[in-house]
Amino acid sequence: AFDRAAEREQVQASVVAAILHVETGCGRNTGDEVILYRIARLAMANEPANREENVRRNATVNGVRDPELERQTRARGKYLEDLFYPEVLATFAVARRMNVQPLDLLGSGAGAFGFPQFLPTSFLKHGTDGNGDGAVSLFDYDDAASSAARYLAQHGWKPGISHAEKRKVIWYYNRSDAYIDTVLALADRLDAPPRAE
Repeated sequence: AFDRAAEREQVQASVVAAILHVETGCGRNTGDEVILYRIARLAMANEPANREENVRRNATVNGVRDPELERQTRARGKYLEDLFYPEVLATFAVARRMNVQPLDLLGSGAGAFGFPQFLPTSFLKHGTDGNGDGAVSLFDYDDAASSAARYLAQHGWKPGISHAEKRKVIWYYNRSDAYIDTVLALADRLDAPPRAE
């Protein structure tokens, strides 16, 4: 599955394998949270009652409202709404496409699902039918590997890119230096020749 995805998308197979391993242990731990609930909760951070509760909880110190903390809390609520409201809408589109009920989509506490842990908009943009059965399932190795490879390719992965460019592409997948370091180190180990016994 990794080799076919790598050939089709021109993405290093070991990097795709490393991502699926880091994300879910190659599908062994995809999460059991209802993703719609998790995503909707984040999308509602800017709803007036929620926003005011967050301001009260996060921006009030010893009974006095801190204007800078209030500004930051309100900005964070708006950011979460802008980021996750499209994910709520996409969850319904994903459920229709997968022919399941929206509340049956399970994944991580952050709202990502499948072996590559895609958010719903990523599924809609990058989901790929890797096994040719006419459907995309991120719980199928061929589809998951192809989808992750397409994601990387569409964010700039090309054969022969530098180490720095690889880091930049993987950053789009997960914006953590530790994550990027882990994926690239694991990919290097996968690409290394087997050790003699």
